[in-house]
Amino acid sequence: MTVSCPECGSRFLKTLPVRTWREKWRDLTGVSPLRCGDCGAEFVARVWDLSVLVYARCPRCLRMDLNFWTDQQYWPSNFMKLRIAWGAHRYRCEYCRHNFVSFRPLKEKFSFNRWRERDAETKKNGSK
Repeated sequence: MTVSCPECGSRFLKTLPVRTWREKWRDLTGVSPLRCGDCGAEFVARVWDLSVLVYARCPRCLRMDLNFWTDQQYWPSNFMKLRIAWGAHRYRCEYCRHNFVSFRPLKEKFSFNRWRERDAETKKNGSK
């Protein structure tokens, strides 16, 4: 996801459920209510970016840095097996731990190094 929290700058965001017809309409146009997983701030942001619509993203938290899974790690449903047979890729979101398949290519591979770098930077700045 190219959106980050306006309070802390984190990209660990989750979508909130839409409640009113106005929120549903905004959600259909790409503007979703989000909550930061680090600081808990709630805000509304545009989650559709035309330059990244061709890449795979997690259907739960909309993140784009994904890993892969194998049949030894997860047992897919019959419909997922059918899509895999048609050429879909097996992706796993490490943030929300969701396994899914998508025909879209991967833009960014998940790495724990990003977390290590972020922790080292916050220790250096004295934020924690």
